[in-house]
Amino acid sequence: MKRVVAASALVVLLCAVAAAPTSSSTGNGAPTGLHAFLLRPNEPAQPYYPRTPSFAWNPERQAGGTYDFQLATSTSFDDSSTLFSYSKLRIPAVAIAHQLPWMTGDPDALWAHVRWESANGKIVTPWSKPFGFNMRWLNSDVPQQLPAPEGLVRWKPIEGATSYQVLYTDFRPAVSFETTTNVADEREYFTFHSNLASTIHWRVRAIRYIDDSDVLKNGLPRASYGPWSPTFTTVNPPATPGTLAPTATISDTWNKAGQPAAADELTPGFAWNSSPEVLGDVGSVGSSLYRVYIFTDRDCVNQVFAGSIVGSPAFAPRTVGGTFALPQDTKALADWDGPPYLETKGSEGNAFDATGAPVTSNEVPGGSIGAKSSAGSNSGSGGSTGATGASGAGAGASGAGVASVDLWDSGWPSGRYYWTVVPVVVHSDGVSNDPTAGTPIEYQDATVPQDQCEAGDVMSFGKVSEPVVTSSGTPWVSGLDPSGREIASAAKVPVVHDLPLVAWEPAVGATTYEIQLSRKSYPWKTSWDQKTAATSIVLPLGMKDVGTWWYRVRGINPALPQGAQAMSWSAPVRLTITGDRFRLVK
Repeated sequence: MKRVVAASALVVLLCAVAAAPTSSSTGNGAPTGLHAFLLRPNEPAQPYYPRTPSFAWNPERQAGGTYDFQLATSTSFDDSSTLFSYSKLRIPAVAIAHQLPWMTGDPDALWAHVRWESANGKIVTPWSKPFGFNMRWLNSDVPQQLPAPEGLVRWKPIEGATSYQVLYTDFRPAVSFETTTNVADEREYFTFHSNLASTIHWRVRAIRYIDDSDVLKNGLPRASYGPWSPTFTTVNPPATPGTLAPTATISDTWNKAGQPAAADELTPGFAWNSSPEVLGDVGSVGSSLYRVYIFTDRDCVNQVFAGSIVGSPAFAPRTVGGTFALPQDTKALADWDGPPYLETKGSEGNAFDATGAPVTSNEVPGGSIGAKSSAGSNSGSGGSTGATGASGAGAGASGAGVASVDLWDSGWPSGRYYWTVVPVVVHSDGVSNDPTAGTPIEYQDATVPQDQCEAGDVMSFGKVSEPVVTSSGTPWVSGLDPSGREIASAAKVPVVHDLPLVAWEPAVGATTYEIQLSRKSYPWKTSWDQKTAATSIVLPLGMKDVGTWWYRVRGINPALPQGAQAMSWSAPVRLTITGDRFRLVK
């Protein structure tokens, strides 16, 4: 019976495609067959790798021993060029935890090599022939413009992007900000102006997360961004103010008024019919002003998000560079009458809802979605109404870090969010004691959001974070065959000797990933947990961990609310560890 079990395991593995040529290294010679891969060790070589690859090579024929691996910017592999090294590797493969810089050479800019050392340390092979490769974004990673409602710009999402930087080139100096979704509003052009620039020029580039604590050995910098897109042009039609009402929710999907057809993977942008300016005792401020609110119920009572005050007929949340430093007196307000447009980021200052309670936008860094109110503050720096956004010391100031603008998953298709937009009016806030200064002003919602919703001026949308993709037909699992080679499993339930290397595709919005192991899929009982910025890892399952295991992966999105930044888990993947049962019984 033991012979049958061993033979069955061998047949399963021999159905897989070998990762490299079938020949192994000659006895105690330099390892051969070193190559890079993203998902499977048998995939074709790529001219450029858009993210850090894994590596595999042919094993040493002599049993036992370990491998040393180095990666450098030169074939000399001296101290000044070495980026990192691994030692005591037990399998002829390695999953790289470091993020590599964009580098291209002629023909290659980055180099790897490997050697083998016997268990007793008496034999060390020469280093293998250097394997060269390049790190560069794919040609498809340059953003492309997509249509969008008035007041928004939109582009095709880029695989692996953790956020985007948007650049408005009409300003001097140019204005830029960051967002996690693939839409951005044009608030700079509308606020305190009636869209003076009907033609808007903009560019965008994808950003990848770089772990600043992961310093390469020689300190080589790594750019977190990809290439800029060409300069795009968006032309807005002449303003035709009417009745204020939501018209569209848009990201990778475009849901117009009515029932949403699909859920959004990230908090989307919002568009509405513009309305005439609501005049307070200050008079006209040059444009209509608005604020978006999001709720978990159709009656718009349980509020979970407050947008920033904008003059555009649209709003899209920004993670960096969001709220404007709004003028706080009539003199400062008059200074915005004409170019350069409003572009200074900072606190909205004295801003209130229709009940007179202070409101702080969720675009303020350091706050959290759904934070409780800090009563008694009227400065915009101390709190928010109900569950309107950031609260606590310093929340109203433009601080460092990423704003929590993404939302919890809504339980689509039954669960969803509801949003509306209210007009904002500018009021006088007393008399200044300084004759050279203007009259202090404040910003207040002209309508209670609940009234807007009861009037039917409300739209719904679904929010579902993207699960990590861990397979395509069969899971992206590789492991050792009986000869010790690293191969890609061709089975729906991968069978490996030990130390399986698993890979996955990047998830939208994820900057890092969490991987867990369990002995069974239900109920899940975590026996090992690890976080990484990479998209592959070697699971710590050795020869003694024989049997069935399950692993799962999920992304971590820092733009989600504090305490809920974990995204959806992948479906659990089953694999089998055979250990020494791979060995043929004679």
